[in-house]
Amino acid sequence: MLYVVRPVSGGIKQHLNGLWQNLDDKLVKPFLVCPKSEATVFQRENPRLSIFPLDLRGSISPWQDFKVSRTLPRLAESLGVELIHAHGYKAGLITLHAGINKNRSYRLLCTFHNPLRRFANHLKDGISCSLASKIGRVSDHLIAISQSIRDDTIKLLRVPEGKVTCIYNGIDPVTYQIKFDSGELRREWGIPNGIPLIGTVARLIPQKGIQYLIQAATLLKKKFSDFRVLVVGDGPFRQELEELTVSTGMKGKIIFTGFRSDIPRILAAIDLFVLPTLEEGMSVAILEAMCSSKPVIASRSGGVPEVVNEETGILVEPGDSGELATAIGTLLSDAKARERMGNAGRQRIEECFTLQKMVESYHQLYYRLVTRVL
Repeated sequence: MLYVVRPVSGGIKQHLNGLWQNLDDKLVKPFLVCPKSEATVFQRENPRLSIFPLDLRGSISPWQDFKVSRTLPRLAESLGVELIHAHGYKAGLITLHAGINKNRSYRLLCTFHNPLRRFANHLKDGISCSLASKIGRVSDHLIAISQSIRDDTIKLLRVPEGKVTCIYNGIDPVTYQIKFDSGELRREWGIPNGIPLIGTVARLIPQKGIQYLIQAATLLKKKFSDFRVLVVGDGPFRQELEELTVSTGMKGKIIFTGFRSDIPRILAAIDLFVLPTLEEGMSVAILEAMCSSKPVIASRSGGVPEVVNEETGILVEPGDSGELATAIGTLLSDAKARERMGNAGRQRIEECFTLQKMVESYHQLYYRLVTRVL
C-alpha cells in the first residue's frame, strides 16, 4: 500500500495517524509519499512506515507537481504495491499520472476529507470542479468521510454512486476516559472555580467560524455576568481573531491557548464545546468533545448533523452569531441538559464513531479493491 499525502494538520493528520497505527500488519504493508518537511514527524509517530519524502506542496505548483506525479508510478511498480491511496484533492491530482496506464498492476483510491471548495470566480470554480472530476474518473474508488461529502462528490463530480464509499472518522474512546484535575488548568489560565468555561478546538482559519463565537460572546455579556471562552489551536487567522477580541471588548474573557497536545485534558475542563464552522467534512474535534461527555453546539454544516443531533447538542445556522449566543445561553443555564447531552454524546461515539470501526472499514475496502470485487 502506497499512501500519498499533501501537507496536513489537525483532523486529517489525526485521521492518518489513527489509521496507520492500527493497520493489521498481516494485511497491509504501508509505504508513504509525503512532503519532506513532514517526513521526520510522520516517521517518529509511525515507525512502521517506510517513507519516501518528495517535494509535494499544498498549493498547485505545476512543475514540482509534474515531477512528483511522474515519480509515483515508477515507485509503485518498484515496491510492488497493489494500492495507491491518496488523501485529499491535491494528493488525488498528484496520482492522476499513475492512473493513466491501463496496464498498471495497482489500483487507485482517494479519500476526500473536505467538501470541494467552491469559488465566486466562475473560471476558477470550473477548473477546480474539472480537476476534481478527473480524480473521480481515473480513481478506481473514492472515499468520503461523511455522507454529505459523498453526496456532493456524486453530484458535482458526476461519478456513479457505487464508486464512492462513506467511511466516518473515528477516535479511541479509551483516551477520553481518563480523569483529569480541571482545577490545574483553570489555575494556569487564571479562571476561578465556578466560572462557566466554553471551549473550542480548531485550526484558526476563517472557515472554522471562530469570529462568530467571539461575536456571540459579546451578546452573552448581557445575560451572564462572568464566563470564559477557550480557543484552542493556531493558524493564519489568529491575529485577526485576537484583534476582534480586543475591538469587541472581550479581551480577558476569551483566551487563546495556541497549539496544545493535551486535548483530552482540556476537554475535561470545559462545560460545553462550540464549533461554529462554515464548512466541515467530519470534525474530529466534535467527536473528541462528545467522547469527553460534553454537549456540543455546532453549525448545521457539512457532515456535522450526521454526528450532532438534538440528544447530544444544538445545531445552529452557519454565520448566525445571534442564534449561536442563544444556544450557548440555553445550555449555560441548564446543567442537567448539559449532563444529559454529554452522556448521550459519549454513547453515540462509542456506538458509531470509534477508531476500530474506521480501521475495519478501511481493511474491508482495501480487500475488496485488491481482489477486484469493486
